[in-house]
Amino acid sequence: MTWFFISIFAFLAGHMVPGLFRRQLVARLGTTLYVLFFSLISMALLVWVIGAELQADYIPLWPYDPREHWVPILAMLPVCVLWVAAVRQPCPLSIGRAAGYDPHHPGINLFTRHPLLLGVVIWGVTHMVPNGHLAAIIFFGGSALFAVLGMGRMEKMRLRQLGAAEFNRLCAGTRRFDWRGLLNGALDWRDVVGGIILYGAIIWLHPLVLGRDPLAF
Repeated sequence: MTWFFISIFAFLAGHMVPGLFRRQLVARLGTTLYVLFFSLISMALLVWVIGAELQADYIPLWPYDPREHWVPILAMLPVCVLWVAAVRQPCPLSIGRAAGYDPHHPGINLFTRHPLLLGVVIWGVTHMVPNGHLAAIIFFGGSALFAVLGMGRMEKMRLRQLGAAEFNRLCAGTRRFDWRGLLNGALDWRDVVGGIILYGAIIWLHPLVLGRDPLAF
């Protein structure tokens, strides 16, 4: 478990420390290079955490039931749609691009202005259900908690960057979470089709990358 906890600490530090020096790093590297390096470091640290979690000591917290696998299997399809929408559509107050955002047509922001982070929350919470052991709960539960806290952190960061007037202008019509947005054009067919394709890719790659087939239970 030692290396698992070290990897968790490194992952958190890798996300928190660059944020403390974001202005200086962006001024020196530029926004594009900063985002690129931050993304590469984040992915490398995430791979380390996943590998350490798979090798960590198995300390059960509740009995295993194969039927629990249906929880993340069913939940991951809407998660994938959210992640595709986070890439396709502008999300000016969260992780994602701001260019092209129209406050009069908020899109996915009608449902949630943090689609990527909300997807991580659902991914983490639902993956805890069939993985009732200590390392998995720390990993998945910690990821979900980190994403929830990240929503407030992203909004505070955008408020500092944009100023109150511009932040409020962009924020108008958006929601942290409002299911009624799905009835008012938050998603379009490209988000849904892209989410289905991403879902299929994850199901296919899961056993190849992680050594665990989500459909073999």
